[in-house]
Amino acid sequence: MRQLFINLRLASLAGWVLISLTAIDVSAAAPRIEIATSAYTHPHQLVAIDGARRLNLFCSGGGKPAVLFDSGIGGDSLDWRYVQGAVARFTRACSYDRAGYGFSDAPTRPSDATDAVDDLHRLAKAAPIVTPFVLVGHSIGGLYATVYAATYPRDVAGMLLIEPAFAGQAQALANVLSPAHKAEERAGYARIFAAERHCLDLARKMELTKPENQSSDCLDTPPDPDPDLHRELNRQTARIGTQAAFLSEWQSAFSLTDDAARDSAEAQAAHGDFGAMPLVVLTARNKMLSPGWTRAEVDRIDAATKAGRDELAARSTHGSSVFVDNSGHFIQKDQPDIVVHYIWQIVEAARQSPKPP
Repeated sequence: MRQLFINLRLASLAGWVLISLTAIDVSAAAPRIEIATSAYTHPHQLVAIDGARRLNLFCSGGGKPAVLFDSGIGGDSLDWRYVQGAVARFTRACSYDRAGYGFSDAPTRPSDATDAVDDLHRLAKAAPIVTPFVLVGHSIGGLYATVYAATYPRDVAGMLLIEPAFAGQAQALANVLSPAHKAEERAGYARIFAAERHCLDLARKMELTKPENQSSDCLDTPPDPDPDLHRELNRQTARIGTQAAFLSEWQSAFSLTDDAARDSAEAQAAHGDFGAMPLVVLTARNKMLSPGWTRAEVDRIDAATKAGRDELAARSTHGSSVFVDNSGHFIQKDQPDIVVHYIWQIVEAARQSPKPP
């Protein structure tokens, strides 16, 4: 299911083809450690955050500050299997499943930035996760991380933002798109929304649990190579709560009109500086052209996104914006060693920073 929508997004706009400030050669990356897929076939710590509603928290390692991972749209703790084990060698590392995903209970409210941040804050307090911690956010999880840090600044010792969404991103890109490509972009979002509504309808009718539908694009497609994990992912994505959360996250992140999407508006409302917080923004440098796009058009998109990513980094006096070569949108999967390296740098910087008053 997740790969289907990633492909739709990539086909609708070369919006992941981005630029940042500097390219850095990372040669001191930690050894790669992959967490066994069996770790994702069962819940870890089910933490009650709102009455009986629970979120699944997966922590390993020890030390301060802890590192807390937040995923992109439709993602969960599985997104961090290539980096969490290595981070756990030098500090406590925790990933979690947002409401509706993985082993977490279904959400009881919209899946948007404000509610995702509130859930995460409740989780950190109930678990408990010692503050301040380092937040690592990917894609929309990067936007959530910035809203969290602006809302609860004493909780956050540093941030790593991986291909993060940011306030005003859609409008910035729309301003440099031709009318045809702007229409193409919106049509791409409309296809995604329609496809997910269809999946939600199938889930409500219990169609996704039937044996003949186990290869549906609404489920784990393409199938995970581990058959046990594949069966578990199909079980999870057949749930009404999962499909409803996925649709709500997309609708909160993207708009079919000129109006700002809900997440963007909420991030703008929570905008603020991050002082001297250690902050690194990672951007994949991938110069492939999509069919029908010229180099000049892609360069304009790159420049618009560069400005937004640079603004994120500039919100801290210790912020930097870094290119990552040979990677797609999921840098934590394509170049996990680099992600671990920057997490280590941020953790070390946080350890040397004066304690907050």
